[in-house]
Amino acid sequence: MSQPDASYTGPEDAPQPLPVIRAPFPWERFLFSIAFAIAGWFAFWATIILAVFMWVMIAISREPHPDLKNIVNIVARYVWHCMAYVVLLRDDKPFPFGPLPKGDEKV
Repeated sequence: MSQPDASYTGPEDAPQPLPVIRAPFPWERFLFSIAFAIAGWFAFWATIILAVFMWVMIAISREPHPDLKNIVNIVARYVWHCMAYVVLLRDDKPFPFGPLPKGDEKV
């Protein structure tokens, strides 16, 4: 059997492979994700502090204050909106570029 020539590259009219076209890196989304991760981190700790304050109010009055409960719900939903944007589950930007979540909306 004869060995093929190692310099043989195929017929001259063979189709060339198409270049891979990649989308540019989404720098704007990346920078917004960093900003919303930081905002979500601060909102998370605000939620923890408000929850402790709500437990103190429950210890005093034996029931949660409805307005405080609504505020905690809004801040907790804001944390969810921020993290969902950061991990690419949502494309809508959270507050202040989008609406502030309402306390009674379903996720």
